[in-house]
Amino acid sequence: MTNDTAPPTRYLFIVARNRPDILERVRERLHGDERIEVIVDRRYGERRREDVPREPDRRAGDRRRPAKAWDDLTLFPTLVAQKRVPSYGELERNVAAYARECEHLRAENDCLRAAIASLEQRLEALVSADTASKADTIAILTQAEDAVGALIARLRALTS
Repeated sequence: MTNDTAPPTRYLFIVARNRPDILERVRERLHGDERIEVIVDRRYGERRREDVPREPDRRAGDRRRPAKAWDDLTLFPTLVAQKRVPSYGELERNVAAYARECEHLRAENDCLRAAIASLEQRLEALVSADTASKADTIAILTQAEDAVGALIARLRALTS
């Protein structure tokens, strides 16, 4: 792991996945060199696994195949590649884009918080109205029970 003051990794030393012996030797020899990162080739087979025939591919050739024979890990067990470091201009553009996105997200967050506050107030009002409605319903049911009880008592008095 690199620390904050170390120079950034500038090269990738890629070892074919079927050569763990080379991987260990290279890691031992390059241990401590912060400029080189030793990794195993992570590519594995074709991504499409369906047996269903597809329409012909519009692209010319396999784009994942190396352009040069010496870049092919099926022929050579190792490959050294320069790690691309973004230019200062790219970094400035990225920072500006992230700042715009951050501002947009903050504005959206503020809108969502306002909507939540409004919905919470509406919920409180609905809960209060529901409580009042339940109290009114209980009062009306109590009056109805009393009236039905009185009617039953009158019917019993008339039939006795």
